[in-house]
Amino acid sequence: MHCFHYCFSKILKQVNVKMPSADCKKYENFLPFIGEFGAFQKRLLLWMMPAAFLFAFTYFGQIFMILVPKDHWCRIRELEALPKEEQIKRGIPITKDGDFERCLRYNVPLESDVSNVTNQTRSNIACNDGWVYDRDQIPYESIATQYNWVCDDQDLGTYSVLAFFVGSIVGCLCFGYVADHCGRLVALFLANSCSMIGGCVTVVCKDFYCFAASRFLVGLAMNSCFVPIYILTLENVGIKYRTLVGNLALAISFTLGAVVLPWVAYAFHSWRHYAMTVSLPVVFMILMSLLLPESPSWLFSVGKVKRGMHVLKEAAQSNGKTLSDKEWSEMEQCYELDFANEHSGKHYTCLDLFKTFRRFVVTTILILSWMIVALVYDAHVRVVSLLGTDVFITFSISSLVEIPAGIVLVFLLDRVGRKPVMIAVMLCCAAFSLSAAFLRRQWDVAIAATVARFFITMAYNVGQQWASEILPTVVRGQGLSGINVMGQIGALISPIVIYTHRFYASLPMFIITLLSVIGGVIVMVLPETKGTVLPQSMDEADKRWTLRCRNRKINVNQ
Repeated sequence: MHCFHYCFSKILKQVNVKMPSADCKKYENFLPFIGEFGAFQKRLLLWMMPAAFLFAFTYFGQIFMILVPKDHWCRIRELEALPKEEQIKRGIPITKDGDFERCLRYNVPLESDVSNVTNQTRSNIACNDGWVYDRDQIPYESIATQYNWVCDDQDLGTYSVLAFFVGSIVGCLCFGYVADHCGRLVALFLANSCSMIGGCVTVVCKDFYCFAASRFLVGLAMNSCFVPIYILTLENVGIKYRTLVGNLALAISFTLGAVVLPWVAYAFHSWRHYAMTVSLPVVFMILMSLLLPESPSWLFSVGKVKRGMHVLKEAAQSNGKTLSDKEWSEMEQCYELDFANEHSGKHYTCLDLFKTFRRFVVTTILILSWMIVALVYDAHVRVVSLLGTDVFITFSISSLVEIPAGIVLVFLLDRVGRKPVMIAVMLCCAAFSLSAAFLRRQWDVAIAATVARFFITMAYNVGQQWASEILPTVVRGQGLSGINVMGQIGALISPIVIYTHRFYASLPMFIITLLSVIGGVIVMVLPETKGTVLPQSMDEADKRWTLRCRNRKINVNQ
């Protein structure tokens, strides 16, 4: 097929081929002909809802598998029947700051609260009979508590998270390539298959190495379990509906998934049952990827014009749009000629995004901006855990800011533009992060941090949509995947930022403030995409990727 199109393009350059009677420019955007937001697009939006819901399960699911109660202490068999306070009083040493040791016990526990044996005559020894965990804090058994990932093994949970993120980096690169060369639905199918298989393997794991390997498999699907259908949907809705569609699923379904997830874990007494519960529903996404129509924009970009026309005809029929056979024929000829002239014989990769200075600047800024947004977002998620509140309630409440963050964008993005909104929310995030650094009352800090997370969540949503609109169809899947890879690297750095609170309590917030300001400034050079159709080819993207802050609007009614 590629050989045919290559030869066809060569013939076009040597002979005088007559163009179709219609002006092909009017077919550059097929949405006015099939309907910009009819039944076809609404079905895509409906299918994107469960994808966003399960995306939250994939993203956050591991958090509740490796939880360890803050209060845990050495198991002492002869004291095990006593209340928590008595066990600690009789058998656990006290630290200088008044807290009790998690990894040490006395070699001889007191047999009663009154004894001639004093703490000074006993020696401290390492825990040698397991640990007791406070079930009032974490009411179920996690893999970390079952296999005692504490004290000398306390880093195993962190290493398993690292395995997950390494998997996400590999998955973004692999499935991004698949999305642009094999199709959005193929990438969606493979990614969710990895998520389901990895989740099911997780359930039977009995050691760290099996668990880390299974989480690596799930990590492969980290972004690609959702991004392909996100791209597919955005490519098939009209300009004025793009912001609504791009944010609605994340604002409602993703948030609902994040809010429900802690209580799914809370409802089970075993982490294995919880892991199975969050893994099996992914089967729905695997089946869905077999039923959805492929993106016509992608089909045209790879020369599969007849298949793309078939999808357009079905979409037009669903939306109640009628075109004559002559119009369909002209449209098909135009897409055939367009592919032969611009795409035949070319296989684009992420490297094409760096081949010219203009492409290099735009792509580099997209990468840096997304790294900063991902880092600041993840840091604000993690900083909540430092407040010492109930992890289930705190996680659910903090996740609720996703709803207003998404809804506000529906009203702002198409009125104000992507660039002004992105700059404003990053600077607002910086302002509230800075205020949290200076506040001292616990709830004042919590409120300021929550408001800052609201703004960085808006930036997260804007960044995802903006990048999708800037990148051309031929490399959109790979480009977004590459950007998401760098975002995951940024997210990996966030625990280091949070760790700095051990040196100075407010230092994480100062770092977050500085990064937010940088993120708000560097996006000034990116092209505005408000009111523009999505670019199809690299040449079309080049015409729009100007370094001056101006908006090149496309008249979609031509």
